[in-house]
Amino acid sequence: MGFKKVEKEKRTKNKKRSMGMNPPNEILVSFDLDYTLMKNPFRQYVFPELNDLLQPSGEKTVRQWLNEEHTQRLGQGQFASAYDWDNMLQTVGQQQKWACQVSIKELVQKHAVPGKVWLFSDVLPTLQQLKQRDIPMVVATNGFACYQRPVTDCLGITPYFQAFYTPEEIQLAKPQPEFFQFGCRRKLIHVGDRLDQDILGANLAGAVSVWINREFPIAWRDIPAEERKNHPEVKSLLQRRLQREGSSFHTLDHVTPDYILASLDELLPVLEKEMRKKFC
Repeated sequence: MGFKKVEKEKRTKNKKRSMGMNPPNEILVSFDLDYTLMKNPFRQYVFPELNDLLQPSGEKTVRQWLNEEHTQRLGQGQFASAYDWDNMLQTVGQQQKWACQVSIKELVQKHAVPGKVWLFSDVLPTLQQLKQRDIPMVVATNGFACYQRPVTDCLGITPYFQAFYTPEEIQLAKPQPEFFQFGCRRKLIHVGDRLDQDILGANLAGAVSVWINREFPIAWRDIPAEERKNHPEVKSLLQRRLQREGSSFHTLDHVTPDYILASLDELLPVLEKEMRKKFC
């Protein structure tokens, strides 16, 4: 019986190879969250309410004060704490002598409701496709779990992911290549919207980098996803995006993605292509 079982497993594996597919556990797909899969309530609801509650003096908003503290921590190599918004609020609040005690975590929970947070329309069909094919998925985000899980729970996507990898858990953040060590010897395919965090980090870690850019020029969309990076105007596209991200100092070679997607609808063919490479 044991011999027959082994032979059956062999035939199943060979069948998958002939179909151009890997066994499900040989690849791992990691997703960034904000502006890759969803929109959180920070910009439209959390920061404006913080401003109303704290009423900072001068011309700077609470968001601007927090962004300065965030940038300072990144510059000091404090990558994990640079995303601890409540800790940064406490630090800045003490410096500025803000009297009101506010919890950003509680504000996120308050505003993580339908109508204030939402998914991009291509997300749920894609997650369902990958789940049906037993492709393992995880979250790889620079947002602390206490700020992200209320949103993913509200949007109903939390159950699709085997794990959430966040800075407070592993004391690292994107683009540090060590952040991506959760791949555990599997081929890691990381999908994200930021060049300076997602693509740079994935490239440095030796993962397959997939840049989702829903503003991708319509005229280029007939080009296969793996060939778009070779378009003569891609360099200027990357430079403009880096400037928007405030990270124009990066070398373009380091932030050039392996694949460029205009929509997550294009992700499954990319995964199938990467799975076939395993047996070439």
